[in-house]
Amino acid sequence: MNKAGDFRERARTALSGRWASAVGTTLLASVLGGSIFVSTGNGAGFTTLLQNKENYTGNDFDQIFQQIPIAAWVLLTGIIMGIVTIMVIWTLVQFFVGSFVSLGLIQYNLNLIDGREATVGQIFSKASMFGKALWLRIRMGIVVFLWTLLLVIPGIIMSYAYSMAGYIMTENPEISAKEAMKISKQMMKGNKWRLFCLQFSFIGWMILGTVTMGIGFLWINPYMNAATTAFYDEISREEFQ
Repeated sequence: MNKAGDFRERARTALSGRWASAVGTTLLASVLGGSIFVSTGNGAGFTTLLQNKENYTGNDFDQIFQQIPIAAWVLLTGIIMGIVTIMVIWTLVQFFVGSFVSLGLIQYNLNLIDGREATVGQIFSKASMFGKALWLRIRMGIVVFLWTLLLVIPGIIMSYAYSMAGYIMTENPEISAKEAMKISKQMMKGNKWRLFCLQFSFIGWMILGTVTMGIGFLWINPYMNAATTAFYDEISREEFQ
């Protein structure tokens, strides 16, 4: 039975000479809302504003805003509304398009691990499965969310139980989302901890990615995806042999 180090080694072997393709493919899929796991503004500015407000008296703070022309307020409001609208639309696009792109990214990584041809165009190869892929994403999200309402830990456990559903549907396009989740749950019995350990083994790399302001994740994400796919390849062979 392979361990985290074995899956990482197999991933590195598969990525050898293909890093550029893997980085580009993973980045494009991510932009479109796709990820290996099918089941995905902050208040800093406002907090800073409140903190700065403490440096003024109440009247001084009010005077600053009163000096801003109405036209500027209208323009600013329009800009903010435009940005919010674009963000909402893009989030919806990522949710819908990302459903089948996720399956395409899985197919890319399956080909990568098996030593077959893996091209960026494969992330769109499951577009015909849009309906099933979208329902899988929605169904998994609902189920995991409901389990999370009980306690956080059960929600995390169920997310691991259904984590292979995307792989299963990718390799078996004829099955339903319910069947893919059922098979994944069965397949992950006794394997959830192994997957957790595999993911945790990347903690050093993730810290490095954070230190590099996210740039490192351009290489870390393809590496993790390939290792996870190697993990799926092993447990699926054990399940169906």
